[in-house]
Amino acid sequence: MKPFSLIAASLAMLLAAPVAAAQPVQTAGATACAIAGWSKDPDPAGLNVRAAPDKDAKVIGRIPAARAQASDTYSAEFDIIGSQGGWLLIRNAHFADYGDGKGNQAVFAGPGWVFADKVRFLINTPELRKAPSAQSPVVVRLASADFSMGPDSATIDHVYGCSGLFADVAAHMAGKPSTRGWVTKVCSNQVTTCN
Repeated sequence: MKPFSLIAASLAMLLAAPVAAAQPVQTAGATACAIAGWSKDPDPAGLNVRAAPDKDAKVIGRIPAARAQASDTYSAEFDIIGSQGGWLLIRNAHFADYGDGKGNQAVFAGPGWVFADKVRFLINTPELRKAPSAQSPVVVRLASADFSMGPDSATIDHVYGCSGLFADVAAHMAGKPSTRGWVTKVCSNQVTTCN
């Protein structure tokens, strides 16, 4: 079975699995995704996690605001397993251990929905594509003209959703206009790139 087929099958099992009655999570109609990211919500109260992809849906959890660790500040990271209407279905939210020696600290098991534009990640491939496919035409390359800065230096202006291993974003390199398209090989590591 191809890797994405395994991902889709896993999401199908999650979507079909019973959810505790106290926190039912709407998953019907979600597009399967297999990426990761971190909270970029500036609210000191944290990022709301909702029971459905809707701003009026019940809040079932909260991803805490960024925390100081070692000599910097890092946000909670999570798996992104689905997308619908500008919302992302997440699970396994945790603070990664970036040098404080405490190990990863879980903050929300999930699943639950967060507003897509409150999520960020690093981009590891320069091609911003027209559709979520490696065969789709390239809209723009996220790299400086002299290639001294690669896609991990791109600024993500908006996150709209995801499909499979791709994320739908608007992004730009320094001095260039923002362009919307699909990127792959996104990374939730806030210290270095990952492949």
